[in-house]
Amino acid sequence: MMENFMKRITKDVDLSFAILLSFCVYVFFAMNIEIFFSHNISFAILERFAVLGLVGLALTICIIAGEIDLSIGSNAALCAVIVVKLTDPLGAPLAMLIGLSVSTLIGATQGFVIAFIRIRAIVITVGTLMLLRGVALLIAEEKTVMLTDFRVPDFITTKVLMYFSPASLTVIFIFICVGIFMRYTKYGREIYAIGGARKEALTAGIPLRRPMVIAFALSGFCAGFAGTVIGLKSGTAQGLGLQYLLLAGTVAAFVGGVSILGGKGGVLGAAIGALTVNFLNTGLVFYALQVHFVQLFTSVLLVIVIVFQTMSRIFDSRQARKNLLHVIDERKIELLKKKKTLLNQKAQL
Repeated sequence: MMENFMKRITKDVDLSFAILLSFCVYVFFAMNIEIFFSHNISFAILERFAVLGLVGLALTICIIAGEIDLSIGSNAALCAVIVVKLTDPLGAPLAMLIGLSVSTLIGATQGFVIAFIRIRAIVITVGTLMLLRGVALLIAEEKTVMLTDFRVPDFITTKVLMYFSPASLTVIFIFICVGIFMRYTKYGREIYAIGGARKEALTAGIPLRRPMVIAFALSGFCAGFAGTVIGLKSGTAQGLGLQYLLLAGTVAAFVGGVSILGGKGGVLGAAIGALTVNFLNTGLVFYALQVHFVQLFTSVLLVIVIVFQTMSRIFDSRQARKNLLHVIDERKIELLKKKKTLLNQKAQL
């Protein structure tokens, strides 16, 4: 298993670069901040991972399918409002079930419409971005929804094994399940197929509707769960909240090595990308920088990754062209030898 893991890393240049970049960011802050390596900081990083990791995973799945879901933040805010508002009267489990069902259904509906109409997701999700904000504000009555019983927030932030909490452990479990689904099931491979080579996949008989619905349903579920975690941890939710999730999740997805062209990326990359962004944001907190400086460094991180991916793609295309020309030259030489042999045989006759 370890050998397969190492082969996968060495074969995927973008994933290897993501791991190297994450390691460099962590080591830099660990060397300059004494407590960065402490248990409390590691716990705080994993708590942030419980939110950013899910959003990065949601966007990674959509980008792998060749699309993007711009309604991530709005869907998360809507689910947070529903869960926080229903937790006191119905209890947290039932409130979470209702909120996550709504978010997943919203995602699946978006995927169905995109596949049925054959329209790009960016057009649909821009509309649902604004629509879901309006619905969240309507449900929240344009106010901040608050819990009155804080036993649930206390529970989900309880430390487990020094580094984890029930929220972060649940998110790690979700990552494992989605990773197995994407890598080892037919439906996961269909998502890769329609993202990497959609025309060829449709020609081969792969339906567009099913993988698109699954991809956006997973995206909706992850967005809803991220909103649920934030809402229950803080005990509050706002209809206009969580607008930053789209940008942060996009950075995490691309840092994790997902290709903007679709068909490439994975759950492991999404986790590494989210951790890298969390390392950066947590480390910058100790320098007491203003918000725009944090955004600046995050943007620089994204630019570095995009430049590397672009150069890597150019290098791969040149290598493929070079190998093709080499094969053509070898074939040409082989044919010339055969022609020369035939001419010699005719001359002897």
